[in-house]
Amino acid sequence: ELIGIILKGRYCIVDRIGKGGQGTLYLARDIDLGIYRVVKELPLERKKEGEFLRLLDHPSLPRMIDYTEQENRCFLVMEYIQGKSLRQCLEEGKGFSAEEIISMGKRILDILSYLHSRKPAVYYGDLKPENLMLTDNGTLYLIDFGSAVLGYDRKKILCYGTKGYAAPEQYHGILKETSDIYALGKTMESLRSEERR
Repeated sequence: ELIGIILKGRYCIVDRIGKGGQGTLYLARDIDLGIYRVVKELPLERKKEGEFLRLLDHPSLPRMIDYTEQENRCFLVMEYIQGKSLRQCLEEGKGFSAEEIISMGKRILDILSYLHSRKPAVYYGDLKPENLMLTDNGTLYLIDFGSAVLGYDRKKILCYGTKGYAAPEQYHGILKETSDIYALGKTMESLRSEERR
């Protein structure tokens, strides 16, 4: 448990706010600036997520602020985005209109277009409602780059996509641009299915 620990003499861990298959999320206070950050704790062998985030700059992606390693763990310090995942919204009974779903789809396409146009391209690999964060003012963010790969890596890889959203080729260790588009379609379908209920 990291609560109370101060990373790099600056980021004081105040609460644990989430845990997934790839790592644990903590809320931290930036002592120098007096604002909150998110700290993601990962095994050192999963530090590639930080390497991805350092390369990216898009208004719908969380900014990586800092990075540190301790023993066999690494810590990504990121912008704190206040909101709920689309999955949380659905579980709390919120429905999205067709217009809202179309608007979110356009925003996600813009994010994917940005990722796929990088040199080398970035393939996200795990698009689903859980990884889309909606803020109180309606801004949509794509979070969690633990499954992303760079496009130049064409050999078979271990893909971490989610059943029901992962494209068929991901089960054979292949991740490409169309894999993300497939997952986008499945994500929009799940939001639309909830809206119809």
